[in-house]
Amino acid sequence: MTAAPACSEARVVALGARRYHVDVAPFSGVDLSRAFVSDVAIHPTLGVALIMRGNPVVRWFGDDGQAHGIWQYDTTTHGHSACFDPKGRLYLVDSDRHCVHRFETDGALDITLGIADEPRWREPFNHPTGVAVASSGEILVSDGYGNSHVHRFSSHGRHLRSWGGIGSERGRFSNPHAIAIDAEDQAWVVDRENHRVQCFAIDGEWRGDIGGLHLPTAIAIGHDGVLYVTDQTPRLCAYTPSGQLIGRCRTFGAIGHGLAVDAHGDIYVANMMPNCVTRLRRFV
Repeated sequence: MTAAPACSEARVVALGARRYHVDVAPFSGVDLSRAFVSDVAIHPTLGVALIMRGNPVVRWFGDDGQAHGIWQYDTTTHGHSACFDPKGRLYLVDSDRHCVHRFETDGALDITLGIADEPRWREPFNHPTGVAVASSGEILVSDGYGNSHVHRFSSHGRHLRSWGGIGSERGRFSNPHAIAIDAEDQAWVVDRENHRVQCFAIDGEWRGDIGGLHLPTAIAIGHDGVLYVTDQTPRLCAYTPSGQLIGRCRTFGAIGHGLAVDAHGDIYVANMMPNCVTRLRRFV
């Protein structure tokens, strides 16, 4: 059995022509080796949010890596993934309580999608996994572990429709594990056990897919439209906005479970086995 890769071996990696310095300890003041960082999300102005499984559910850091504070909620037990909308509001997926929360910029709870501790079959939610926000403010949630669906909500949290279901055909899923929305309002859904990423219009119309992956896990989209996907090879892949491969490098844990890209093009990976967060600082 191959040992899990260490968090400190490589110093420079490439994705096509892009080059990155590897920063294996980008955050100071916290021992993340004893934490379970499930995801990373970039706030438009406030810095970096690490999403934890347990409390505190959110740890805040500045671009300089200095700790800025925590958000702690007794109602949240399993922070699985998160994203910010353009207004800076945080959308947090609590997978094991079967709901998605939206928090205002001061940390106050705004709305909750789903009902805590009430899992549902083929309806929101049954261990949801990912969340993304369209330009209209509509919310898409990948409902992966139990339902294998994507659910669409209005900006106010009203359920509009669902699509998917268990299977390997186009438009079906075997654990949709993460989701991201591009500048064209296309939803890219990580279809983990089908080893692909599927692309949909915001209304669920199938647009295409990306194959050649091994248990893809996380996805993020850069400001230039480049798609970044981790899988359990383990590696990080970059694709053009149309899904053409740009390049690959390895990640620094057995599973790159969370992924984010900031305005500078730096990439953050929340790793499992070992637990660590890696920052790839772009210099070319």
